[in-house]
Amino acid sequence: MRDDVIYTPVGLGHVSSKAGFRIHPVTGKGDFHSGVDLSARLNEPVYNLLDGIVTRVGWRGNLGVAVEVYHPYPNVRTICGHLNAYGVMPGTFVTRGRVIGYAGSTGRSTGVHVHYTVLTENPKRYVEPMAFLLQVPQYVVALKSARMQAIAARNAQAFQQKKVKAEPQHSDDEDLPDKDSEDSKPPDAEAEGPPPDPNEL
Repeated sequence: MRDDVIYTPVGLGHVSSKAGFRIHPVTGKGDFHSGVDLSARLNEPVYNLLDGIVTRVGWRGNLGVAVEVYHPYPNVRTICGHLNAYGVMPGTFVTRGRVIGYAGSTGRSTGVHVHYTVLTENPKRYVEPMAFLLQVPQYVVALKSARMQAIAARNAQAFQQKKVKAEPQHSDDEDLPDKDSEDSKPPDAEAEGPPPDPNEL
């Protein structure tokens, strides 16, 4: 993966359904869509976009087979759902560009695609996934600096020291925060302020 190119977990990708409120294609009722759906071919590789730690793999309610990764910088989790299979295990450190799974149509799905959700770590809030994807190249460049590497290491250490307890939600996506906590902006990389300008690093 090039550092200056905006990718999705399935390459350049094509959005088949945006995040937000919509009429669900299966139930026919209005609901909150926690992520973005990306068109894919069956068993097409699904890539990790930022260095991180795999936190959960396997069946995840309506999301079917999913892989969740915690990214110490910028302190978010990403979830790829409706996979046909996964290629990583919890606790594995995954670099940018690593194949973490394969596209499928598991869970509540009308066809092969990849569902992509982004959550801030603390507190857990939804992030508009396309806005996040636009920021990824800046995060990649920032991680080349010693300062951002130190922040990532600090976040990773704090994450590994705490025990995360899953509290299932009776919503479209199991174990995700309440839909009212949606955030339409990419996350701040650190509590003190927004992500740095890569040109200043």
